Amino acid sequence: MTITSILGRATRRMRVIPFEKRFTDQVLALAREMHAESVFHRDIALDETKLIQQITAGSVLPHVYFRLCVRDDEVVLGGFFGTITSIYFSAERVAKDLAWFVKPTARGSAAAVALLADFEVWAAERGVQHVMVGQSTGVRPETTKALYERLGYRTVGVNTVKRVAA
Repeated sequence: MTITSILGRATRRMRVIPFEKRFTDQVLALAREMHAESVFHRDIALDETKLIQQITAGSVLPHVYFRLCVRDDEVVLGGFFGTITSIYFSAERVAKDLAWFVKPTARGSAAAVALLADFEVWAAERGVQHVMVGQSTGVRPETTKALYERLGYRTVGVNTVKRVAA
């Protein structure tokens, strides 16, 4: 199944747009929800000021991407935060997700796929040939992996975490 075939089923009420200040409260609520749900991230302090600074940077830094999926009634369904960086052993660049979250009530809709499709287009327009996405929240990893594979991604590793300081 391709992104195009999945998005073909999306309602016209959903669209992917750049961040605007008017969405700040909804983005912060979304971040709090993601933070609380994450098996890993919930133990790390959420700095809302830093978060807003970083997603706002997307409007002026060409290697930073932040988009929202919203319904026509201006309700934020999810967000995708990514970047372009070079590979440590090469000058070739890759696009990577930093955070990608869809509200539980919008999961199973086209919201997540629309965000990823837009990220892929954004990366390709900047000459990037590879997109890397992962899953570090620990929430439904098998479902997430299955979605990635349906969209043409292949699994090449795992995420592991160890706390080394008290």
